[in-house]
This record gives sequence, structure tokens and C-alpha cells, in this order.
Amino acid sequence: MPRRLAPRPRTPASEDTTETDDEDSTDDDHDDDDLDDDEDGDEPAARRVRSTRRRQDAPDLPRVPMHARTVGRAFTAPNGVTYRPSMFLTLTLPSYGPVRDDGTPLDPGTYDYHRAALDALHFSRLVDRFWQNLRRCAGYRVQYYACVESQHRLAGHLHAAVRGTVPRSFVRQVVRATYHQVWWPQMHTPVYDDNGMPVWKENVGGFVDPDTGTVLPTWDEALDEIDAACEADPATRPAHVVRLGTQIDYQGLLATNTDQVNRAVAYLTKYLAKDIAHPGHDDPENITARQAAHIDRLHAETSRLPCSPACANWLRYGVQPKHAGHHLTPGECGGEGARS
Repeated sequence: MPRRLAPRPRTPASEDTTETDDEDSTDDDHDDDDLDDDEDGDEPAARRVRSTRRRQDAPDLPRVPMHARTVGRAFTAPNGVTYRPSMFLTLTLPSYGPVRDDGTPLDPGTYDYHRAALDALHFSRLVDRFWQNLRRCAGYRVQYYACVESQHRLAGHLHAAVRGTVPRSFVRQVVRATYHQVWWPQMHTPVYDDNGMPVWKENVGGFVDPDTGTVLPTWDEALDEIDAACEADPATRPAHVVRLGTQIDYQGLLATNTDQVNRAVAYLTKYLAKDIAHPGHDDPENITARQAAHIDRLHAETSRLPCSPACANWLRYGVQPKHAGHHLTPGECGGEGARS
């Protein structure tokens, strides 16, 4: 049997909050927080299901009856005119430290690049959760067109035109209550560096420690360890929790206001051609040295983190990636998250 690599760190908490059992949870209806984050085509029956426990630090969501429609309510004005408004939303990620007007940290030494990188890698899953929660609170199958912009500080920024309207108070409530938990092995303390990465051994069919020859735990074994910890201690926390920031922009849209609608459409469609790799900088040659250093620092942090269960970066953290094989180069991730 493969032996555990000691001293591989146990999964630490990225937040100092716990969960409590709550039937009125945002994690029901087979949401992804209850499953391991396998994104490489596993059969549903092979996915791990965990209990739907509501985080104690997340507010409850309002519950309304669900209607089988994709458009919002129609309203009738005193003059008898009926209209069906929509809304334009802008959501972003939280702060990782004070920044200047150019998006660079006031103090790079205290800026939380690690959390910023993890949040960026899992931003799409958080956005999915937001739409799930909003639909439950809106009471209809909300449809939207959205795009993602990278702010000057390089944090994700979502713009969305939404069919129908939801009260502002509901939207703010959904933002506060939305989170995505990452039930992966720990990603905070690397076990290996570039000077001594695990090596592939064909005779054992896996990666081993370069000094001791100990076989690294497989992806399934690492998840088994997490499951055992959760069973032994219900307060066990995930490796990472990503949330939305408190900044929200909400604008109503009326089809009769063509100028307003055209501005919203133009704002969304411009990102179809905009290069997200150069956030806020129309001319990359005009990036300052301070901005370049910020970009390089965040990219370096992101490139060392695992972006999926099959990512080769897991070898840095003492775990064999899912579907590990000789084709992997330890510490080198070919996923989209590390290339962005």
C-alpha cells in the first residue's frame, strides 16, 4: 500500500468560521459545494457527496415560490402603460489590501496575493453559485448575458444584463449569502520546490518522493483523508472559501430608454474583443514598472497553485494529481487558469 508522505500538512482553514446544520441551505438541489470539484468528466456516480451544511457566517436566503418562466414581472403605470424592466448588475471580488488609483497595492508585502490567486482560479464556480441563488430568490428562471472584466487590481469583475428585476435588497442579500467551498487538499504550504520535485516511477505507477522514494498519496486517497476528517469532526473546514465583494452596482433597464439600453449593450459587447490579459491597459507598452511588478507577482502565485484535480501543480503539495502519469511535468500547469 502507498504510504502517506510525512510531513505533508493537513488541510488548513482559509477562514476561521464553522458550519452548522441548516435545512434552509444554499447548498441543496445537488449544488457543487456538496461534491468534490472534479471538472474533468467523471461520471456522476463517482463524485463525492458531502452533507449540505450551511456556513454559520453566511446569512440565510429568502425563499419564494418558483414559477416556470424566464421573464420578470410586468408593471402597469398609472397612465395604463405596461412595461417589463430588466437590470444591469456589476459584481466583483473582495479586497486583498489597499490599492492605489493604478490598481497596485499600497504595500505589496501585506497584499494577500495567495487569496487573490485562489479566488481568481475559482471565480467561475462562485459566479455559477450566485446565479443559482438568485434564481431561487427571484422565483423564476433568471436569464442573463454576462462578461468578465479584470480590474486594474487584477480582480475579477462581472457585468451582467438580466431579464427581469429583483429587488435591490434581495440582490444584496444573495451577494452576502453566496460562497463556494473548495474541498481539496491544502494549497497553502508547498511540500516541494523546483530543486527537488517528485519523480515518476514506472514500476510503481506513480510519483515518489525524490529523496525517500515514498509514494505520494493519490488524488482519491487525499480526498478520502478529507472525508475521514469531516466524519470525525463536523467542524472541519474546506481548503478555501471564495466569496463576492461588497461592492455592487445595480441599474434598472427599460426597453423604451434606447440610449440606456444601447450603452449597456455596448459595455458588454466591447469585452468580446478586449484582451483580458491586459486589464485596464489599452496599450501594454504603457504599463508602469509598478503595474508590471503587480502583474508578475499575481501570475507567479497563480502559476504555482493547482487549477483542477488533474493539475500537475498538486505535486508541489505532496499529492498525485488525478490521472497522474509520466506525461506530467512536476510543478508545470497547462490549465487555462495558470495561463491567464
